[in-house]
Amino acid sequence: MSIGTGSSRVGFFDRVKTGWTLTKDSVGVIRDHPNLMVFPLLAGVASAAFFVLFFFPLLIANLIGSGLEFLVLLVLYFLTTFVSTYCACALVYGANEAFHGREPAVMDCLKAVSDRLGPIVVWSVISATVSVVLKAMEDSDNPIAGIMRSLFAVGWAIMTFFIVPVIVFEDVTVTSMFSRSASAFRETWGETIGAGFGITLIVAAVGVVLAIGALALSLPVAAVFPGPGILLTVLLLGGVLVFTYLLSQTIWGIAKTALYVYAVEGRTPEGFENFEFETLGGRTERTASPGSAGTRDTLDR
Repeated sequence: MSIGTGSSRVGFFDRVKTGWTLTKDSVGVIRDHPNLMVFPLLAGVASAAFFVLFFFPLLIANLIGSGLEFLVLLVLYFLTTFVSTYCACALVYGANEAFHGREPAVMDCLKAVSDRLGPIVVWSVISATVSVVLKAMEDSDNPIAGIMRSLFAVGWAIMTFFIVPVIVFEDVTVTSMFSRSASAFRETWGETIGAGFGITLIVAAVGVVLAIGALALSLPVAAVFPGPGILLTVLLLGGVLVFTYLLSQTIWGIAKTALYVYAVEGRTPEGFENFEFETLGGRTERTASPGSAGTRDTLDR
């Protein structure tokens, strides 16, 4: 993947503005295909179930010590990463289907990424191992270990930001999996950072509005019937938290897919016509065109 050159004319606020536009277009995709929010819901429910299942084994392992707790954590992290990545891959595939004007049915998307189980397993093992190492460094009393952990965590997050689209759309080895993800991030880093601000603003605004609405409904009930009213308040606010989490995860999945398609194909995905891909970042070179080596047929259809 060739990397374009950045332009000094594109400032911080320009990137925030484009990130806001990217986020709004991602919300538009959700509006047209709300079933995309099912994938982070499945991942969240499954991960929560694994944490509940491993609560007592982890508690016992912590009491025994001798490194057994890290072995249990490794298994837990592997399972949660696997199910989260599988669902994230289905979300990315579904987003790409929506970009091409097709309806991303939940079961079809889940089945479509079943042939990526190998890369998903490899990624889950690596990610789980890294998470355990970071956990061990976090528990260390050595201040240098804490600094190294923070630096490594930032670098790891950048290098693996596009790992899910790479798994879905490309036939890659373990090493090229990371290099392709890092290259896509370098190609779109400004838009990615801007999208982060946009997603944060939109999700926060939606969360505040929904929370106010929930309190407006529940507080009058609590004033008359304290017990049921408090329960209603907790349930409604809990629902708001879950919804905003699902919205955030779905927006990120769609935005990552759009940015990845842009970085790899150099084209505007359907539904993102308001996002000026052609002028962002001052790029003078384009990356591989659709159908080139290393890009799966899924992107071409």
